[in-house]
Amino acid sequence: MHHHILNVVEYSRVLSEVLSRVKPTDEEQKRILSVAERVVSAIRRRGGRFVDVVVAGSAARGTNLRGSSDVDVFLLYPRDVPREEMEREALEIGKSVSERYELRYAEHPYVTAFVDGVEVDVVPAYSIQPGEPIISATDRTPLHQRYVSQRLAEEQKDEVRLLKAFLKGIGVYGAEIRTEGFSGYLCELLIIHYGSFLGVLRAASRWRPPVFIDLEGRAAARFEDPLVVVDPVDPRRNVAAPVSLNSLAVFVAAAGEFLESPSLRFFFPDDAPLNPQHLKDIMLQRKTTYLFVLSSYPPGVSPDIVWGEIKRFSKYIRRRMEEYGYEVMNSAAWTDEKEHVALLVELAGGHTAFVVKRRGPPVFDRENSRRFLERHRDAFFGPYVEGGRWYVDVPRAVPSPEVAVYRTVVEAVQNRSVGRHVAGELSKGFEVVRGRAILPFYVRNRSFARWFSSFVVRRPPWLKR
Repeated sequence: MHHHILNVVEYSRVLSEVLSRVKPTDEEQKRILSVAERVVSAIRRRGGRFVDVVVAGSAARGTNLRGSSDVDVFLLYPRDVPREEMEREALEIGKSVSERYELRYAEHPYVTAFVDGVEVDVVPAYSIQPGEPIISATDRTPLHQRYVSQRLAEEQKDEVRLLKAFLKGIGVYGAEIRTEGFSGYLCELLIIHYGSFLGVLRAASRWRPPVFIDLEGRAAARFEDPLVVVDPVDPRRNVAAPVSLNSLAVFVAAAGEFLESPSLRFFFPDDAPLNPQHLKDIMLQRKTTYLFVLSSYPPGVSPDIVWGEIKRFSKYIRRRMEEYGYEVMNSAAWTDEKEHVALLVELAGGHTAFVVKRRGPPVFDRENSRRFLERHRDAFFGPYVEGGRWYVDVPRAVPSPEVAVYRTVVEAVQNRSVGRHVAGELSKGFEVVRGRAILPFYVRNRSFARWFSSFVVRRPPWLKR
């Protein structure tokens, strides 16, 4: 691997261009931090049972990307304050920060206040020391803040930004169920461990799962995940637990490719949807059958829950279609997290045979043979002997793929094989759409168009021709 020396100039040209696009401007950064300071001093003036107010999040650590202006303000409470009381007070304080706010729910209910175009999350947590047992998941975040600000050098902050932008460009940035990728905190730990963006890429290009990284050498549990990065503030936790094998593989592949030929396309992929005519041509070329189930997004339910339900349901549909005798090439799920939910299954070949072959007992097993022949006395094709066994060709129970998908959905809603929020919407109504009939929806819905285009094209935009 001699390319590292060869491309030094090339690397720095690409990386400085990337930074000029993804690093927040000085004024953006100043605005975010001054909003954070104003909010903190307002909260301190107001007072309460909290013992400290801590600003956390990537903006506070100087590792945020341009345009992602969110700040987390943590109210730290002593352990003896009951949870209900802590949550109630934190909500009141959160609402007092700004006229414009939303209530959101994670481990605790919390308020997102909108102040001068900055989203400020006001979150309650218990004040704990590193190594003490965690009471609620949010308790770790202030400790993460402390750890990263102590360990991350000033010149490494931009390295974190490069890593985030790279992961975002290849589609694996974010720990939500939608992405199953790398969190911002994980990016920071990787830079602390390997020193720089290129350092992380060089290491990653040679990873083979299971990959195990323990910055402080204090792992206190056994982990089964493909990538393990032990949380330095909580040695029982794997920060990389959300990273799926697939996301890990995409990162490893892209890291190797980038080192071979650095380019902006890794960071800023061209993800414009195909024009409808071109999409139609590709669908015809593939000679497969695309089937879509379209339904509504369950109002007020968090995207993480909905993505979890539709990803599991997509696997269920695939399994059922295979049981019906179809060859499934691909299955997938999509939602815009607002109005629509779509499930997709792609079947090999336009039409499957009208009959399926059923295997019977060996001819030499007289008892079972007699039963088999009795049962298939009126068979349309057969019974016949092949390789010492009886066979019969019987008409397929479900003739068309649409009917099979339709039945699968109805049945899943009835026997609760689909998560309850999505099931609720499906029971109100859904539509099964075949092949090119999806085009009107495709044209109306840009987010769907982008997703379906990349699904049809299959090839990641960073992969060089």
